[in-house]
Amino acid sequence: MKVTGMNSADLVSALYDNTTQSSGKKKDSNSIENLLTSNMTANNPAMAQLARKAENKDFYKKALSAAEQSDELLRQLSDEKKSVFVKAADTQDEQEREDYQTQAAKDIASMLNSYNTMISNLMEAGGRANKNFLSDLHAIMKDHDSELSAFGISENEDGTLALDAETLAAADIDALAEVFGPDAGFSQELTAQMDTIVQKTATTVDTLQIYSTAYSNSGSYSQYDYLKGIYDLKA
Repeated sequence: MKVTGMNSADLVSALYDNTTQSSGKKKDSNSIENLLTSNMTANNPAMAQLARKAENKDFYKKALSAAEQSDELLRQLSDEKKSVFVKAADTQDEQEREDYQTQAAKDIASMLNSYNTMISNLMEAGGRANKNFLSDLHAIMKDHDSELSAFGISENEDGTLALDAETLAAADIDALAEVFGPDAGFSQELTAQMDTIVQKTATTVDTLQIYSTAYSNSGSYSQYDYLKGIYDLKA
């Protein structure tokens, strides 16, 4: 059911009634309904922030995709049953060990490439949360600087990682396992941080998608058009 001819105050009231009555329970304080009903002016900070973030939606999407790729590669490397490091430790065949080492180096290089794409897009997207992500990642890299440098991995000034591919390719697989394998401190810390980035960035992308769907067709900021779009989306 579409709505027309309502001012923003009436629309907020209608939206609140529709969402609370349809669910039969009080909405969570962080829900979109609560946000809409508690912010009535066209220049309120929460919606203005959404408008700014919406301009960088593509950067958030690219950062999320890259973070998911990095996270998946980290999990493969540190899997307690399927990791190449576990397989290498279980074989006495030297050729197989070399093959596993080659695969490990390839996976690590791919993970670093995705990581760098994520870093670049988080920087482009901006915002306090992304700055905190970058700061936390920098702290992890700094804490494990000596371990990583042994494999030709170092942090650039912008937070991306540089790689000496020859040094990584020549690294002993058991030494790599101590940093990237199961139970490795670096791998666990980075995976935990990547999980947080993936979860929170995914939430941001979803929110911005809702915002963009309801955004004024003229491309200008309009609280009424935004609220009306959300109401119509739920109707």
